[in-house]
Formats: sequence, structure tokens, C-alpha cells
Amino acid sequence: MQFMKTLADVIRRLENMHRFGLIAAVDHANARCKVRSGQILTDWLPFAAMRAGTTKTWSPPTVGEQCLIVALSGELTTAIVITGIYTAGSAPSQSPDEHVIEFADGARFVYNQASSDLSVTGVKTINITCPQTTINGDVQVNGKIESTGDQIAGGISQINHLHGGILPGPAKTGKPE
Repeated sequence: MQFMKTLADVIRRLENMHRFGLIAAVDHANARCKVRSGQILTDWLPFAAMRAGTTKTWSPPTVGEQCLIVALSGELTTAIVITGIYTAGSAPSQSPDEHVIEFADGARFVYNQASSDLSVTGVKTINITCPQTTINGDVQVNGKIESTGDQIAGGISQINHLHGGILPGPAKTGKPE
């Protein structure tokens, strides 16, 4: 009798070592999720991140996302959840050259390593906050540019440059000095 009980426990543990499932709930504050795998609904389990040391990433799973439960001892109470398993048709690209991050609101970052092209679309606002920004290359702006400070083009201030030889009246000025 004890042998059958032990055998049943070993079989249960083997079946629970690796299980596919779907994210059922997410606790963002504690970086935990519940997973439904068949008839089983797990307790709150930690989900894996790309990085969690001095460099950290945050991209929590979403309800309905396919995942893998890994329980090294076969005990689901000690398991971790690995997310990022595509379901049919859910991959954001089929290109081997593209690296894509796609968000639920339609924002999309695509880097094509074959063409060295980075495309950011579907974003409403981009904020860059730093003491100095340098762009090396030509810049094309299809829209207006606003500045709260002076603009200097070719060493000439747009606010403080002077035009010489100007007489009041309808004459046009020359180039800035």
C-alpha cells in the first residue's frame, strides 16, 4: 500500500515538473502570477524577468499569455513561471532580421539588423531628459519645432544676431552677420 502511495506521489511530481498553462491573474506589486493548466489553478508564483540584478527589466505577463510552469521538485508551490511562448499567429514579425517590441496600445519598436533601420511607431510622446543631447547626422523634421531657448545655426544666434546696413522702410535685410 505504501508503495502505491509513493508511486502516485512520484508520478504527480513528474507531471508537475513542467506544465504549459495560461496566465490567469497578475499581482504587479509583488511580481507574481497565477496560472491555469488544465484543471489546476496555481497559487501566486514568481514570474521570470530578463534581468533582476543591478540591471532590471520590467515586462509583466498578461492574462491569457501562454507560459511554462517549472517546478524543479514537482511541487507547484515552489515553481516559477516562464512567459513568452507564442500562441498561433501572435508573433509580431516573421522576419529573421527584425527585433520587435509591440505594445497593446499599438506602439511598436522595430530594429532591422539587415538594413540597420530603427522604426518607432504608434507612440504619442517621446520624452528625453538629460543635460546634453548630440545627434550626429542629418535631421529631417516634418512638422514644427518649438524651442524655449536660443537656436544657433552655423554659429549665429537666432535671438541675438544683428543685421548691418539696414535703413527703416520696405527694404529687405541681408544675411545675418
